Amino acid sequence: MSDQSQRPFQISRRLVLQGMGASALLALLAACGGDDTDAGDATGDSSAGGGSGTAKEIDLLTIGFPASLSNLYPGKEAGILNYYVAALVAEGLVAPDGTGKLQPALAESWEQTSPTTYVYTLRSGATFHDGTPVTADDVVYSIGIAKDETISPNVAYYWANTTSVEKTADNQVTITLGSPDVAFEWGPCAANALWIVSQKYVEDNGGDIGTPTSLLYGTGPYKVTKFVPDSMVELERVDTWWGGTPPVKTVRFDFIPEETTRLLARQSGDIDIAINISLDQAQQWEDTENTSVLYAADRSYVGIDFNTAVEPFDDVHVRTAIAHAADRASYVSQLLGGRGEAATALTTPEQIEGVLGADGAREALKVVLDLPYDLEAAKAELAKSKVPDGFTTKVGISSSAPQVSAAFQVLKAAVEPLGIVIEIEEMPVEQWFDTIGSPDWGLAYMSYTSTTGDPAEMSSWFLGEGNPASYANDEVTTLMGQVREETDPAKRVELLIEAQRVAMLDVPYVPLWWGVAATAVSDDYTIEDFGSYTLVSPWTSRILTKG
Repeated sequence: MSDQSQRPFQISRRLVLQGMGASALLALLAACGGDDTDAGDATGDSSAGGGSGTAKEIDLLTIGFPASLSNLYPGKEAGILNYYVAALVAEGLVAPDGTGKLQPALAESWEQTSPTTYVYTLRSGATFHDGTPVTADDVVYSIGIAKDETISPNVAYYWANTTSVEKTADNQVTITLGSPDVAFEWGPCAANALWIVSQKYVEDNGGDIGTPTSLLYGTGPYKVTKFVPDSMVELERVDTWWGGTPPVKTVRFDFIPEETTRLLARQSGDIDIAINISLDQAQQWEDTENTSVLYAADRSYVGIDFNTAVEPFDDVHVRTAIAHAADRASYVSQLLGGRGEAATALTTPEQIEGVLGADGAREALKVVLDLPYDLEAAKAELAKSKVPDGFTTKVGISSSAPQVSAAFQVLKAAVEPLGIVIEIEEMPVEQWFDTIGSPDWGLAYMSYTSTTGDPAEMSSWFLGEGNPASYANDEVTTLMGQVREETDPAKRVELLIEAQRVAMLDVPYVPLWWGVAATAVSDDYTIEDFGSYTLVSPWTSRILTKG
């Protein structure tokens, strides 16, 4: 379906926001061709975790974000940075721990009583920020908001299979699905698709949530005290959280889209932590006085999307030609500074390592995409297409994703000799959302960060009904249906990889790279056990003071 309002998958839920300076672009433009072998260690650095420290009181912690936020409710604006803020303010029924295993949050326990029925027992004594008790009615109401495509366009799909949500006791909520779905256990999670709010608060604010006048309001360790879109957001610690008292009293997020400005802010001490730093400037961050850089594979994916319903991208030879022109290995070595990996599938290795191990995951994913960088092959494919002499197209790039812009600049130069002209238009992230799956944009890209531990998270998005490529394949649909219901982890991963392999024979997408998160931290502090799940549950408890 080409109309965005009809698509159940509402555009890039977890946008990767990383800056990049001009040096990486220049290096890329000068880079010679490479191959599609993997880039080795995903972090490119052994300093992948935080050091040791103690949980001392911190009056103010200032975080530099690489982009702006216009709404704090991830259901409405689903960038990964929105998730990082919301993780401190609002909770779901369950939450991931540092290893990606689900733990109790506002549900002190839960039980799957049938393949389609989940029963959640609410935590006794949990309250909202004003001390009002959390009730089963609030949970039912919050799920209703999450299911509403108008209020929560970015997560409503995850509730589409829900047939009923009922208060079945004073402290109990029962959710019933229309059909079995193994991944659903991640649905009622603030790292995915549920933020429990006070029904009275939302109704008193006319149904708005996450705006400067109707702030995100929940049960987490912090409440929002100030939000200026495109500028900053400030949180104050509360004494109502069931999980205890984190060491940081006040958290301030400053939105600093320009990477050089953010680096200067760290050098002057105006910010304590910079999240998602520019990888091409990582050495400058590491060389900054009183600053350390933590790296971790973040289970992120960047790739090209083709709208297969839009000419000339309805021709598999056109799609294959562009795939052969994408020098994925050089993107990683030059653009990402060797931190990250050339992607061979929609699923990242970390999503299936728990089943196959690190080496086994990468080996298994190699079979999904077999289109090496080869400009002669690209030329031959285009010659077989309906547009053998080439064509002109355009691609929209979020101004918050300059690394992606750089990659497309290189791709543009590579395909020009074939007669393909790519016009690159940079735009605000909200405008970029509208290019995904639009009939006006046959060529697009997706930058997506997994926040759940479900191996099928991204594939369900890319290969399900209403996907951004307008792609349909009966065999893939059957396989993905089996993925939803298969309870054996090894068999489920096998089905998932086979579904991607079959789909990629039609080249609806071109995976480019799997990414790495890099966060710069003042040497006064460290982040305990820094990893890919650290920032998607109440994470200030992991901020430790050195010395």
